[in-house]
Amino acid sequence: MVTVAALSVDPTLRSRLSELPREDPTIVLAGIVTNTSDLFDLAEKQRVDVVVVEARLGAQLMGWRNRGKPAPLVVLWDRGEEDRLSSLLDAPASAFLPQDASRKTLAAAIHSVADGFIVAPRSLLNALIAAEERFAPSDDQEASLTPRELEVLAAMADGLSNKAIARRLAISFHTVKFHVAAILEKLGADTRTEAVTKAAQRGIVML
Repeated sequence: MVTVAALSVDPTLRSRLSELPREDPTIVLAGIVTNTSDLFDLAEKQRVDVVVVEARLGAQLMGWRNRGKPAPLVVLWDRGEEDRLSSLLDAPASAFLPQDASRKTLAAAIHSVADGFIVAPRSLLNALIAAEERFAPSDDQEASLTPRELEVLAAMADGLSNKAIARRLAISFHTVKFHVAAILEKLGADTRTEAVTKAAQRGIVML
């Protein structure tokens, strides 16, 4: 069984999502909400395996990765919204489907991301990879991560704060801050979340 929550304000889409358990009895619909506050409350009250979200609302979930071990996102995008999608890789989005995808296709995608796979149309996936590569740091930058920085990065991937990293590695808080700043620069990231996401996408750390 896969428990699904959805974030949607589109009445037609909400109606289609509500019918998912009828399409696939192994899907349990925890709820369909219209704002992130309700989604976070829902996720705290019960286990949520997968979250389905409209692409236009995806920006509200950029902090989703910081909430412990968040459920992967299935992003439904409407035609013409492709430019929104690359930023949602940090959310973390694991599937990108057209908003008019059939319930059967959506159910299959939900099961796939619940099993740890990424789902996207080939043309869209190629475009997302190309967009990431345009802003990716060089191999020299990645190779320049020191062993200590790799340890700090691994701790960041575990969701530890700077103080917790300092305790784990038996180094000072200020030294951790220095390493974090260096990691962000070398990976071309603006935030800790973005750094961990980029590192995971390149196989430097495992999430």
